[in-house]
Amino acid sequence: MNRKATDPRGTGARSATLKDVAEVAGVTTTTVARVLKESGYVADATKARVLDAVAATGYRPNSLARSLRQSRSHVIGHLLKSTVPNPFYVEVARGAEEEARARGYTILTANVQHDAETERRAVETFLGWRADGLVFSTPADAANVEYAQSLGVPLAQVERPRSLVGHRLVVRNYPSAVAAMRHLVDLGHRRIAYVGAELLPETGPAALYGYVERERFDAWRDVMRDIGAATDGLARFGEAYTIDQPTAQGHGYQATQMLLRMADRPTAILASNDILAAGALQAIHEAGLRCPDDISVVGFDDTLAGFLTPLLTSVRLPARRLGATAVRMVIDEIEGKGPPGQHLALDAELVVRRSTGPFPLRR
Repeated sequence: MNRKATDPRGTGARSATLKDVAEVAGVTTTTVARVLKESGYVADATKARVLDAVAATGYRPNSLARSLRQSRSHVIGHLLKSTVPNPFYVEVARGAEEEARARGYTILTANVQHDAETERRAVETFLGWRADGLVFSTPADAANVEYAQSLGVPLAQVERPRSLVGHRLVVRNYPSAVAAMRHLVDLGHRRIAYVGAELLPETGPAALYGYVERERFDAWRDVMRDIGAATDGLARFGEAYTIDQPTAQGHGYQATQMLLRMADRPTAILASNDILAAGALQAIHEAGLRCPDDISVVGFDDTLAGFLTPLLTSVRLPARRLGATAVRMVIDEIEGKGPPGQHLALDAELVVRRSTGPFPLRR
């Protein structure tokens, strides 16, 4: 059957993609790319199936395969997850641009808003412009990363990898989250709540991507266990970054409201990012309580911490260093100065400010 690609939005036909061909042929996008490039071993039967799928879908290779690459362009394509609401990625982009400029390269940035189709188009556009390498901060779809890798493009995945290919840069969240918890324990807190993003499965494709939330939650759980503290009802999970309009009350606000209604309310909160911590501070203020006199709050990522009242104690992620290191690794590979496929974990640090204080003696 002829399976021409259709626009999922219902607007009629659209250009078939490499992913469409892979789905029809029952193979990976990497295998399709190998067949089209005539690069690497592919069994004859599989090759025939791929070519039949190309004909069935009407796929037409664009300019990207033809332009890979007789000379360097000194351009790095940066596929950015988003610029709002989480300013973490803005700092990653700044680090990437600074490193590229220092090495004589130009960064071209695509804000893909965590959409796999937008990311795929950006990959093809960058490679059609003969970009020498790619940085995914962070990838939306493993297939897009693996497609670029199959074409021999040096690439890096920042903070939340989706695939095991290319360079991978992550953050050691667990030790810094433990440090944040120990800071609260040293101040006398024992009833410490956790407000965080939903935990992703620990197995399967989501496991690689979801390590961030798991490490932060695991640190809270392990320290609470170590001090013999009860945890029932103290962990609240929800959407990490969406803020409902027009009330501007997101998960951090709503979760903290519920925590404050408890008969034995917590005396401290560890939030898994600064946006959630900001919501917690709103709820504390509206409840007529004071931070840190009545309840302490710790954030994570240190993006909004310096703009909140009180100034927020937060774990600072090495955002700019992540961007710079990713670009450095990609350029080193391009120029033959470094090996491909490096895996690097960077440390975060706790920055203590005014939102944490001693256990309140009167509650």
